[in-house]
Amino acid sequence: MEKGTLYIVATPIGNMGDITKRAVEVLSTVDFVACEDTRVAGGLLHQLNIKKELVSIHQHSSDEKIDFIIRGLESGKSCAYVSDSGTPGISDPGRKLIDNLKVKSKNIKVIPIPGASAVTAAISVSGMVEKEFYFAGFLPKKKGRETKFRELAKLAVPIVIYESALRTERTLNDVKKYLGENTEVFIAREMTKKFEEYWSGSVSEAINDLKSHKTKGEFVLVLKQAEACAP
Repeated sequence: MEKGTLYIVATPIGNMGDITKRAVEVLSTVDFVACEDTRVAGGLLHQLNIKKELVSIHQHSSDEKIDFIIRGLESGKSCAYVSDSGTPGISDPGRKLIDNLKVKSKNIKVIPIPGASAVTAAISVSGMVEKEFYFAGFLPKKKGRETKFRELAKLAVPIVIYESALRTERTLNDVKKYLGENTEVFIAREMTKKFEEYWSGSVSEAINDLKSHKTKGEFVLVLKQAEACAP
């Protein structure tokens, strides 16, 4: 374990069996853990029988909180950053921490500890991505939403979207409106968890199929426009 190093540690997206041996070793050895939510990270560490000082950073964290972590690293301490689930730095505050670190401290190493990722997990079972895709993450809820969909409609590669259960139907209807009713959709719900589900079809079929599936938990949508389906 190197001192003055920030480890970006991937954690399970649901099933604790997906934690890697290396992730456990790093979390056990670092001086402190930075996290998106201390309750979630605390629960994870409790299951692993690990006790560490937790420092929370979120999208509204002040520069002072970021600087506190950087000072710890500069003093020679090692730190692991974990998001609420999956690989950090994707739709979570990890990007802000790393970006600040690159600007404010040139001597701190940032080392990835790979593991579970909702993006790659969904793609791996979708059968829709060969080598290129566009990751849209969470879409705007209001301002800029229509503009974003019009941008997505111009893409000729599969698109991956994160969505909450409450907004999935609305997003599918927007997909139908802006990307076309022949858009192919793959839906992954609650991946690796007890009630995980996967299904696919045209966007119209996907909207109708929602009635026969639980609309709870976390969703990943993989989209492929009709034009992109053509050989």
